[in-house]
Amino acid sequence: MKGKRKCRCDGDRLPMYVAEAIEGVGGLGNLQRSIPSGEEIAYQAKVCKALSNTTRLTILWSVASCEMCPCVLKEFLKVGDSTLSYHLDLLEEAGLVTSRPEKNWRIYGITDKGRKALKGWMEP
Repeated sequence: MKGKRKCRCDGDRLPMYVAEAIEGVGGLGNLQRSIPSGEEIAYQAKVCKALSNTTRLTILWSVASCEMCPCVLKEFLKVGDSTLSYHLDLLEEAGLVTSRPEKNWRIYGITDKGRKALKGWMEP
C-alpha cells in the first residue's frame, strides 16, 4: 500500500496520544463494553435510514401534527400508492409511526420514538 500506513496493534506501537486515549476510557475491554449491542446499533441504523429521506421526514412531520390516512398523505405528498406504501413501511419498521385500522381506512400516527427522533429539529 504505497502512501498509506496500516494500523496494526499486534506489532507496531500505537501513537502515544492514541494509547493514552484508549487508556483514558479504561482500555479496549471497557471501550467495547461501552458501545451499544449489535442489536441496538442495527436499530439505530434502521432509524437513521428511515430519517434519511425527505419524503419520510415530511410524512413524520405530518403525522406528528395529526393522524392521517394514506389517501391524505398521498395527495399531500403527490406520490403514488406504491411509493407511499414503501415509505410508510420503512417508518413503521423503524418504530417511528404506527397504524391502526378504522372502518375502511388505515390511520397513521407518530410514536414516542418518532417524536424523540424529531425532537431537537428546528420546526419550519
